[in-house]
Amino acid sequence: MTNRLELLLPVVVALVWPGFAHSQSKNTERASMRHNVRIVFVCEHGAALSVVSAAYFNKIAREEHLELYAIARGTTPQKDVSVSAREGLKVDGVPFETKHPHALSGKDAAQARRIVAFCPIPPKYSRTAPVEIWDDVPVTGANYGLARDAILRHLRELFRQLKSGDK
Repeated sequence: MTNRLELLLPVVVALVWPGFAHSQSKNTERASMRHNVRIVFVCEHGAALSVVSAAYFNKIAREEHLELYAIARGTTPQKDVSVSAREGLKVDGVPFETKHPHALSGKDAAQARRIVAFCPIPPKYSRTAPVEIWDDVPVTGANYGLARDAILRHLRELFRQLKSGDK
């Protein structure tokens, strides 16, 4: 009898609480993605360009069912995500996971398939993962739309390279 109850419990929970299974699979998906960091976006403060890039990268990867994931980091992180990035992503309807900027670490670089930087980064990171510089992207504070559009152009090329197996 106990075995039947154990088998039926997930079904009962799913019927009573429909969001349970979805929330559990989302949590598992996020946890596995965090351990499988593939792309690290780095801007000076880890609060704007890297946040927008990681958010759009993850959105596109999900939509295209790609097992790729990105995080945002900074060389000298500030306390909070910039207002321009936060509000721009909100208006665009693009979710982002960065709540507070974090510094780029050796562990981040070791887990990266590629590092995309919007500013100079210490040379030690280029020994761990290929580093690509996107220095033609305007700051989000000056014009979020222009920054987003430049990021999306770069992301299209990055996804093309990743799908073809380029490093």
